[in-house]
Amino acid sequence: MSIVREYDNFLDLRRQETSNFLWISKRWDPKIAFRQGQSRPSPQFHKEAVLNSPKIQELIEQISSRSNISKSVLEHQVQDILDEIGYEKKFKIIRWLGLMLTKICLTVLSGIYINVEQVEQIKNQMGHCPVIFVPTHRSYGDFIMMSYITFQYDIEIPAIAAGMDFHGMWGMGTLLRDTGAFFMRRTYNDDHLYWTTFRQYVYQLVSKGDLPIEFFIEGTRSRSNKSLSPKYGLLTMVLKAFFFSQVPDIHFVPIGVSYDRILEENLFAFELLGVPKPKESTSGFFKSMKILKESFGNIYVHMDKPISVKQFFGNKVDRSVHNLGALHQQEVTDEEKKLLPSLAYEILNRQQKVLVTTVFNLVSLILNNNLVYEKDLLTLEELTKDVQWIRETVRFLGGFTHSTNIERSINDCFNTHKNLIRINRNKKIKIVSNKISHGEINHKKLKGHLLSDETMTYSVPFVTLQIYVNPVLHYFVDINIILVILSSKSMNEDELFENYHFLRSLFAREFITLAPKDKTVFNTALNNAISLNLVSLTNGSYQLENNEKLRYLIVNTFNAFYVSFLTTLIVLEGLPDVTDEKSILTNAQKLLENSIEKKKDIIHPYSLNLDTLGNCLNSLVDERIIQKTRRNNKTLYEIYRSKLMEIKEHFVRIIPKYYVEESCQITSNRLQNKL
Repeated sequence: MSIVREYDNFLDLRRQETSNFLWISKRWDPKIAFRQGQSRPSPQFHKEAVLNSPKIQELIEQISSRSNISKSVLEHQVQDILDEIGYEKKFKIIRWLGLMLTKICLTVLSGIYINVEQVEQIKNQMGHCPVIFVPTHRSYGDFIMMSYITFQYDIEIPAIAAGMDFHGMWGMGTLLRDTGAFFMRRTYNDDHLYWTTFRQYVYQLVSKGDLPIEFFIEGTRSRSNKSLSPKYGLLTMVLKAFFFSQVPDIHFVPIGVSYDRILEENLFAFELLGVPKPKESTSGFFKSMKILKESFGNIYVHMDKPISVKQFFGNKVDRSVHNLGALHQQEVTDEEKKLLPSLAYEILNRQQKVLVTTVFNLVSLILNNNLVYEKDLLTLEELTKDVQWIRETVRFLGGFTHSTNIERSINDCFNTHKNLIRINRNKKIKIVSNKISHGEINHKKLKGHLLSDETMTYSVPFVTLQIYVNPVLHYFVDINIILVILSSKSMNEDELFENYHFLRSLFAREFITLAPKDKTVFNTALNNAISLNLVSLTNGSYQLENNEKLRYLIVNTFNAFYVSFLTTLIVLEGLPDVTDEKSILTNAQKLLENSIEKKKDIIHPYSLNLDTLGNCLNSLVDERIIQKTRRNNKTLYEIYRSKLMEIKEHFVRIIPKYYVEESCQITSNRLQNKL
């Protein structure tokens, strides 16, 4: 499945200029998303429209009557909420920030690669309906890239949904607002006035605004560097204007943003292992400017073809149901809400398909397998050969790597990631390990167990490396499950699919899928496994084939996830029937840390990460093995014992023996010696 893509390096244009100031001060006549009249709505117009809307005025009337609060006081509260939420546009600030960003990018980046032809096509189609940019969210850089690119290609800078974390940063919150950010609280509690005002504001931007809108469907940055389950809140708010026939259509543009090196890689590794996230601050931002001395390689931005909501939903939506009463008194129906997951997962799937697989993703895949599961370290020549080999496999499965010279790209990886990998005196590739000391930790903020300094020192490099392995896992996950099942015994297609469905459902949160029962996905994976000489069919029975090198790589790459899941089941088995989330996570990390310290078997340090352990719990909730509730500011789980034992027995029966009893067949001394 050879894929041809064309990208332009945006930074090449900036490097060729005699003055970046001339570019940033260019005459700018951007294409708007949705032209609705001669005059363009201002940020203040949107605020006033929300305040005076029948929806808000009726709510003010109700609260005033019920709580004996004057309407003028409530209107002031709404105005304060709108001032907290609303975006601004100050072009002097946009231009000066653009100039500063250009200088930074030219210093730390080799290139920003963009599929310009598709960007121009999207631009040419704009003007007839709202346009929603939906990028992946793997770094804070995602915010910046979209505004930077739209400025370059003369598209109106989007109104961007941002979390309140930035709002409280002195100076930074104002700068972001002035460049188009509007802010939303993570939680609303029972503040009905805030919740209704925010929803009405988004509805106003979609139905009466002319800017593109940008939001992250995953809700938060993915610390693991792979797709997270979608959140439906903002998606519902955006679609409301379509369901209510206030706009003719809405175009969602899935966007994949890939990084050779993620700015927050070290912070993410610590967060995954349980170290509390530091509060965003302006001083922290300036401290981070030390990155100007480092190299971050390339960034790849790929815009996919827009998804027309009108075409996607087709005749599944009956918009006439909202003609039966006053529009401001209606809400999105249950039938309409049921349509949201299909669109959300389509956006996520499109994001995954267009993401560029970086050369370091492939290097990490090979090194992770070598450093953890193989006896001898690789030379640069051996690594290059293996990267070229796995690149062809990923390409066959639909991936794309942008490199005209793989040897040079691999050498660049050692410069970009010199904090993580290096070539030793024996010309073998090792992982870099630095002594880690926690310092003072607020134990109340810990979500799990406080890992020892020794465990952190040992684990952080491998967790960081895994962060770069994760973006390619969606190409292999379905094949991996088939290989794991067939490692126990050969079986016919019906039995294989039954077991596949069982495991795919358990890992639906870890490797996102809307339909683990999808026979089409299973058949594609099975056919790919056969084409790759991993599986064969004889007399109606499937069994493993002799492509052992690829099979071991694929199976080993997912070991940590199976170990995390099994550990979660073991921990739940020994806890009370109703247990809080922190107790589960703490016990799971303790058990895994103890196994790592004993050094009997290899336990990949990534199995310690709270992201995967949390996904295990959520999957068990989905499967109704445990029930999740919230009480006294604690997340509690009620354990259904018989169902837990049943699923554990099924899991252990399918998973090969070494997952259960040894985690891996190779002694951990090999792993320790490679640090």
